[in-house]
Amino acid sequence: MNFLSFEGNSMKENNLSGNTSKSPTLVSFIPNVGQLTWMPLGDRVMGGQSDGTVARTDDGVGIFHGTVRLDNGGGFASVKADLPEPFDASHYTGIELLARGDGKTYKIGLRNSTDRRSIVYQHAFTPDTEDWSRIQLPFSDFVPTWRGKTITDAEPMDLEHLASVSLFVSGRQVGEFRLRMQDWRLIR
Repeated sequence: MNFLSFEGNSMKENNLSGNTSKSPTLVSFIPNVGQLTWMPLGDRVMGGQSDGTVARTDDGVGIFHGTVRLDNGGGFASVKADLPEPFDASHYTGIELLARGDGKTYKIGLRNSTDRRSIVYQHAFTPDTEDWSRIQLPFSDFVPTWRGKTITDAEPMDLEHLASVSLFVSGRQVGEFRLRMQDWRLIR
């Protein structure tokens, strides 16, 4: 198994299995392996009351959970994690992960900057609620957005410079949410 590890501010691709044909892991939920720090952003930036966070289990599952509320103009929850240094994903076609959901639609976001006010390229998915779903998100299908609105004249995502990752539950999907995920792998 390949994964991206972080030593100081340096990101390295590592291979645990000796098989170099495996794809590297962009986001790992395995304890003590390249842990990212997830920061809640959500609708509180505009006065909303929604909340969301990412927790990790001992067996390597990430759980994005919280509550979406419509109070004070809210309606979405999100978290963001900056990569220790920009990552070149130009030799890959997208992201693959195993996920189990709760019937809600989620989005993965990628940025070319660590600035939370920068354009975020998003891809929506709705995982199965009973079984783990294999989710494949081609980079070509990520949509440039800013403050929840699609940007029609944005530059294409710079795959040579991925700087941060995000998770969203939006679209006024009110109530508690819970998305279980395993590592996000880059696919060719």
